[in-house]
Amino acid sequence: MSKTVDLQIEKSKELIAGYRKNLTELKGKGVTAEALDKMETELSTLKKLSVDCDATREALSAKVQRVNETLERVKNDFLETKKVVRNNYPQEQWIKFGIQDKR
Repeated sequence: MSKTVDLQIEKSKELIAGYRKNLTELKGKGVTAEALDKMETELSTLKKLSVDCDATREALSAKVQRVNETLERVKNDFLETKKVVRNNYPQEQWIKFGIQDKR
């Protein structure tokens, strides 16, 4: 869970606990038990979503790493294969082999 989300959850829980202890005093100011229950439900949802997001982020990171590794291999294969034509044919003929290089 991100630090920001974790911190907000902790601060919100403390606030809700404090409000519940003083609910009779705060009722006249528009604070209700239902509103506090709703906040707790939202905190629970936030926590679940944050955990899901972290798992998705971790999975994405692994996929990005695999993409980068594969890209590196493809680039190396491309350069090595291109050398065959570049080293054995004059520049004017490179284009017929699909090599766009000018030099």
